[in-house]
Amino acid sequence: MERVVLGYDGSPASEAALEWVAHRARGRRTELDIVLVTNMFLSDRTVAGTVLDAAARRWRDLAPDSPANVVRLDGTMPATLTNAARGAGLLVLGIQAGSRVRTVLGGWMPLRAALRSGAPTALIPAGWAASDDPVAVGLDDDDSSMAAVEFAAAEASSAGAPLRVIHSWLMGGSQVQGTTALLPSPQRVAREHARILDATVERVRSEFPHLDVRRELVRDNPTSALTRAAARSRMVVIGSHGRGVISGSLLGSVGLDLIGVLERPVCVVPASRRVV
Repeated sequence: MERVVLGYDGSPASEAALEWVAHRARGRRTELDIVLVTNMFLSDRTVAGTVLDAAARRWRDLAPDSPANVVRLDGTMPATLTNAARGAGLLVLGIQAGSRVRTVLGGWMPLRAALRSGAPTALIPAGWAASDDPVAVGLDDDDSSMAAVEFAAAEASSAGAPLRVIHSWLMGGSQVQGTTALLPSPQRVAREHARILDATVERVRSEFPHLDVRRELVRDNPTSALTRAAARSRMVVIGSHGRGVISGSLLGSVGLDLIGVLERPVCVVPASRRVV
């Protein structure tokens, strides 16, 4: 049974996250931990009990066959929440789409939690609605995003949805040989990136033979490519090295441009989750 941890605070975004988890739990063996992080003031604890009781009732209505535990933890965010998610298959948080700053759980908290978490972290926008669109995943030039690809393939397979593997590329700078600047051939560069994409798609198809895997090679920067893809995707999956807000594979500047802006769920998968 998969253990899922939901960071919950009673906001509309966390309500959307709870509904997303319930939708995802259909056909899966899921155990949910609904976690509310509070400070040590008594008034905060009193409100927390009311919020958690309401969440438990809502979960029973949406997913009566899946058990749920409600947990109130005193501590600071995001460390308390990410510690609670250790060993979990997934951490889920709500986020207010349209602004990277005005998010639930305080400022950049969902992004910081995603970067700190050792588990894949799904960030669900307020107003989320189910769709039949494919799962989209961004593919890097190297193996750093393979954990994200594998996670996205498993998600698509479980949901009975197609998988879109998106690889973007741009022309690099010229190479200097002696006193001559050599410009790389666009055709050669495109072929090399197509080879990277094709090898990944073939690997996914071998591991998920019944999955509808679609390849998309885009001449653009990753942020623009994934932003366009999000409009026709049920979820966008990106990878992270877990090095903090600035560095780390696709979740570097790309993640900062996507998280809290896209109106579709974004799932951040740490490279350490890769199945070798």
